[in-house]
Amino acid sequence: MAHEYLLKMIVNGLESLAADSEILFGYLNLRALLHGYVDEFQAASLVPAGAPYPSTDDSQAKAATSAEKIADNTGFTLKFLGGEPETTDPFNGGIGQADMLRLILDWGTLQAGIYKSIVQLYGLQPAPPARLASPGASSEQRLWAEIAAWLAKMAKDTDLLTTVQHIDTMATAKKKGAKAAPQSVSRIEQAVHRATLNTMRMAALLPYHLYHSAHP
Repeated sequence: MAHEYLLKMIVNGLESLAADSEILFGYLNLRALLHGYVDEFQAASLVPAGAPYPSTDDSQAKAATSAEKIADNTGFTLKFLGGEPETTDPFNGGIGQADMLRLILDWGTLQAGIYKSIVQLYGLQPAPPARLASPGASSEQRLWAEIAAWLAKMAKDTDLLTTVQHIDTMATAKKKGAKAAPQSVSRIEQAVHRATLNTMRMAALLPYHLYHSAHP
């Protein structure tokens, strides 16, 4: 029962990242319209966690599956832009859960900052930064349920983005770590790490992509 502040920081970071994702993915509807695609992006609704909350183990497992889906979709998008998806291995540092949560928070903070830069690159206003953490009376069980809910919403959003933008998710091989992490929290760290690296690569390619779009 000692990780509430770290978990609340992760929840707040996911909320901000999800908002920036909605801004960017919605703006890209213009590209879909230009190419004559029928579908358009409509952000998935957050299904809030409610009492009675799932067990911590169940929420962590659900969060890990969603985080891996997000990482896969960032890899597909990177491939679409001409890059090569990144691979990551499980962190083998023999660390406790608190330090693993700090790694997840650090990767997520980096990814959120990159998203805000990408949103600004498109001439848009990003969402406000993550709010300060104040877990109040929230338990770890509740906070893990909230993390799982945000990641599930974001996984649906990235799924829809690949559909709307006709990004190939079938022929492109999913590049994951050479080894799969055995524990859910380690799986989350591995997936968030991979998604962040993919997002960094996308940010490096976007100026060229935007230039060629403006000068066909």
